[in-house]
Amino acid sequence: MTEDALPAEAGLPADILAKADFRYNEYAWRIKDIPEVIRAATRAGFMSLGGQLQIRIPDAIGECHWVETDPAGLAPADLPWAVRIRMVEELALQDWEELKAHYDFAEQVRLAFPAVLEPYLATGGKLEDALWFTWYVIDEENERQHREAEGLEE
Repeated sequence: MTEDALPAEAGLPADILAKADFRYNEYAWRIKDIPEVIRAATRAGFMSLGGQLQIRIPDAIGECHWVETDPAGLAPADLPWAVRIRMVEELALQDWEELKAHYDFAEQVRLAFPAVLEPYLATGGKLEDALWFTWYVIDEENERQHREAEGLEE
């Protein structure tokens, strides 16, 4: 992808994009919106690739790369696309619930980014407004091209 090209997530429905924060050519959504993003991706014909927890405040973005989910690799590649994306949707929703049960997202952001979070909170910022989650998607053609480039297609 070139710097000028929009990421695949730009193809999600407008109501989903309206809830996103878009910076540095990357979309992220509030924690509460991720299940809706996952479902919308499937309805739009995209496969959910997963994402990571981030802090997003006016002066900083940081990633908690250890708080992530990657459901796409769990669906057999030999299934038809429509079947795979529905399977990945279910896996992604399950992974999402397990991730939320395993991690306290607010605690992880507090531990990872105290130097930027504390001044933000001290000036009236709200912790829930700083918690975001990237969510990546891919369409069938780009997924096929990626698999071919990786030598995964026969």
